[in-house]
Amino acid sequence: MIRHDIFADKVKTTLVRAGLPVASTFDSTLSCGVYVEIADDEQLPPQAFLQWRVHPLLQEHFRTVPHDALLGDPQVRELRVAREAMNTAVIAVLENAGFSARPARGERAGEVLVGELAD
Repeated sequence: MIRHDIFADKVKTTLVRAGLPVASTFDSTLSCGVYVEIADDEQLPPQAFLQWRVHPLLQEHFRTVPHDALLGDPQVRELRVAREAMNTAVIAVLENAGFSARPARGERAGEVLVGELAD
């Protein structure tokens, strides 16, 4: 577990040094930026999922839009474009620092999967 925490701290430090905001809490209504979540506490080498979190005010907007109107909502489209741009930036920053990083697939699509420093 300590190795996983150290790994997560290295990822966060790398992002902060590049000027990217890092979400500071588990609760998405209290913080925005890149949220770092360890993929599996048992897995070695450690991996983490990174999720771009929007400001809580924008999250509130998404809760008020009817489900059938989400795809046509301009703010939802803007969020999708911003998430893709932020994921691209996060991947570039982490790869430049020696991490492996790629878009996540499956149920975690829209997030970034990052692995330990390359040897």
